[in-house]
Order: sequence, then structure tokens, then C-alpha cells
Amino acid sequence: MEGNYISEYLDFCEFQKRLSLETIRAYNNDLNQFKKFDDIKEYVRYLCAKYDKSKTIRRKLACVKSYYRYLENENIIHDNPFNKLYVNIKDSKELPKIISKNDLKKIRNHMIEEKVRAETDYKNEKTHRNLLILELLISTGIRISELCSLRLKQIDIEGQKINILGKGRKERTIYLGNKKTLKLLETYIKNYRKNKGEYLFIGKDGVSHLEEQSVRLMFRNLPYKMGLEVKITPHMFRHTFATMLLENGVDIRYIQQILGHSSIAVTQIYTHVSMDKQREILTNLNPINQIQ
Repeated sequence: MEGNYISEYLDFCEFQKRLSLETIRAYNNDLNQFKKFDDIKEYVRYLCAKYDKSKTIRRKLACVKSYYRYLENENIIHDNPFNKLYVNIKDSKELPKIISKNDLKKIRNHMIEEKVRAETDYKNEKTHRNLLILELLISTGIRISELCSLRLKQIDIEGQKINILGKGRKERTIYLGNKKTLKLLETYIKNYRKNKGEYLFIGKDGVSHLEEQSVRLMFRNLPYKMGLEVKITPHMFRHTFATMLLENGVDIRYIQQILGHSSIAVTQIYTHVSMDKQREILTNLNPINQIQ
């Protein structure tokens, strides 16, 4: 019976809780996955067996728990099974994967070469777009969902900034501090997006925004084209951006604000990623080296 109210719950999330369409889609997938199981404990066992990341398991359980809370508040059910359920999901130790500076340079140079070799108007626009996507990911740490849904009205070329609507509809502003990236953005808008819809990057239909999957596919295929033996995802650029800022001595509170993290605890994971930099500092710049 509980599974019959999913559509009503999703409407509640969209129109009353004002959640993003991306979140609504994720909830829909999670709840329809859960609906296949007769028992919550059976579903928990399934999640623990299928997914390695504790974060994924917690997110899916949080979605179902929120759904049952809705059913309880609407008096659809009177006995919420989550009130009696205790689940201990151990944290996974996997750290964010980053891209080396050397590989970043190779990727950027490869995209610049593709842009130079472009012979048709279509290829000129596509290679310009791809290079701009790369540079924005590297220079701002923007989430792929935020990048793909970026509207032209959110971009202030003269003020050198982008206004971003992030997770939970939280707004933040990111300064475009790199002149080459700013020029690339300005030229792209002037040549390809002026008076042509509301989004910076458009999808195949020429109206809606570029799909995240299209960007993921672009970076998935890139290493094969370049002969690199690495796996690249758009989110790795965000991890790399944060790690490089931290290694350059930027205060973690500023990094938190730039990334749009609601809690500094989320940002602190990058302090573990920077162990290589710590090793370099304490090997070459250790104070005791000066007195031995």
C-alpha cells in the first residue's frame, strides 16, 4: 500500500518543499527501487550488498525515511517502521580522486588543438564549448549539475562573476579570476549564444540545457582519444580544484564558500587528500632541516 503514494509525495516535494527537479528525479528512482521490496530490512540488506559507498546507502535510506514520514504526517499510515529500525552504516574510507597537474595540462592542450583544427562551423562551436566547459570546471570548481543548468542571466561578464543556484536552491557567487577563461566565455556567448535561448550550454533539441550525461560521456571518452590510462569524471575536476587551492595555502573556510558546501565538515575531506603536499613540505621545508 505504501508504494501507491509515491507520485503524491513527489508532488509534495516539488511544489511544497520546492526541491530541485534533479532531486525529484533521484527520489523517484530511489522510491521505485524500494517499492520492489516487501520489507525494509530486506531493502537495507540489498543496498549494503549492491553499493560500496556508505554515502549512497545513507542517501537512499534517507529518501525512503522521508517518504514514510510524509505518509505518517498525512495519516496514511499510523505505524512508521523507521521508528523501530536501527541501521549502522560504516563510513567508507575512499578519498576523492583527483587529476594530476600533468594530465590537466595534457587534457587542456588536447582540447585547444581540437579547437584549432576545427574546419566547420559546427566543429568550431562544439570544440569552443568543450574547452569552455573544461576551463570553467577547473577554474571555479562548479558542480556539473550547476554548470549544465547555467543560464545566461546568471553570468556577469563585466563584473567577472557567475551567480550559481546550488544544492537546496542556495545561491553563491563565483569570481572569474582567470582572464583567458573569461575571454573564452565572453567570445562563446558573443559568437554562439547571443539571442539564442536562456541557457549557456544547450542540448540537442536546441532549447533545453545540456544534459549532464553528455558531459560525462565526453570526459569518459577523452582518455581513450588521448592515450591516457586514467578514468576521468566531471566531478574529479571539482575535487582537483579544491585540493589544489588547499595545497596553495587557501583557508579551508574560503574553499567551503567557493564550493557551496553547507558544512565545513564536507570540505575537510580535502585535508586528507593533500597528504602528498604535506609530505613534500615536511621533507623539504621542515624547520629541523635548518638546524641540523
